[in-house]
Amino acid sequence: MRERVRLTHLFFAALPLALAPGLFFALAEGWINAGGGEKDVVLVLPYAIWSLAFLASAIVLIVKRRPLWSWIWRASGIALLVLFLIAVVAYSLSWLGIR
Repeated sequence: MRERVRLTHLFFAALPLALAPGLFFALAEGWINAGGGEKDVVLVLPYAIWSLAFLASAIVLIVKRRPLWSWIWRASGIALLVLFLIAVVAYSLSWLGIR
């Protein structure tokens, strides 16, 4: 029974990453319009990075047997922090002229 709960939690942790290709397709086909034309597709990249970081941190927290709401909040925060750190590094490298 406990393994079924963990598998359900892993399914929910992988769900945002599984939705990323559908979001990309919907933006590329124009079904979702964020007002930027073809540049809307670039919105998928931060979402995909966040989803990947969320999945990785959620797997660790699920294996440590954290409760559902605990690992959701912690994994979301960790993924947001990873995305922020990547943005800071990219911004810093842009000032250095490194491409």
